[in-house]
Amino acid sequence: MNTVGIIGAMDLEIRLLKDKMSLSKKESIAGFNYYLGRIQGKDVVIACCSVGKVNAASCTQILIDKFNIDCIINTGIAGSLHNEVKICDVVISKNVTYHDVTKNQMKNFFPFKEYFEGDKKLIELAIKACEKYKLDNWNYHIGRIVSGERFISDSKMKKSIIEEYSPYCVEMEGAAIGHVAYINNVPFVVIRGISDNADDEAYTNYDIFEKISAEHSANIVLNMMKII
Repeated sequence: MNTVGIIGAMDLEIRLLKDKMSLSKKESIAGFNYYLGRIQGKDVVIACCSVGKVNAASCTQILIDKFNIDCIINTGIAGSLHNEVKICDVVISKNVTYHDVTKNQMKNFFPFKEYFEGDKKLIELAIKACEKYKLDNWNYHIGRIVSGERFISDSKMKKSIIEEYSPYCVEMEGAAIGHVAYINNVPFVVIRGISDNADDEAYTNYDIFEKISAEHSANIVLNMMKII
């Protein structure tokens, strides 16, 4: 594998990775920052896409077009939508989809997919990285991650999303990144540290746990770079 693309929505989510990389160049394209360098001897391009699906999709397409990457790892934080997924746990994407786009639209219009599958080799690599980094106070899970254009902090909406999609967690970028990766035939995986339970207390818990959860996810990516 020649060059790994790594995307985070916020600087908080890529800060640890930037600190650990040997930076050779920074480029700004269409308002997005791309950091070129090496981590653990591997060529990487780290991108900050900002929040939301359109930003994530735009940043991902530029990453693919301009930097000749071989795969994409999306790192960041999310809200739990599964009873077994606790705050500070990690979710690895089995697949990704949108919770605010109908299944009929996904299925009947290009690219005719209800969800986008994470790459099996990258999932296996993420699992190995979790096992290497794992501490006793958190667990990792492999499951569906859903994305949409809002921070979920409403228990009724949370229940509705769970009933419709049976996801493990919810965030705002992963499905768009997976979507663009799929139509470009680029392998991807989404990794999310859990900062909150996507319920009525979500904002309070997010403020407390966002940094810890972001660093859990980033540390898994760092370990992936060691064993890739």
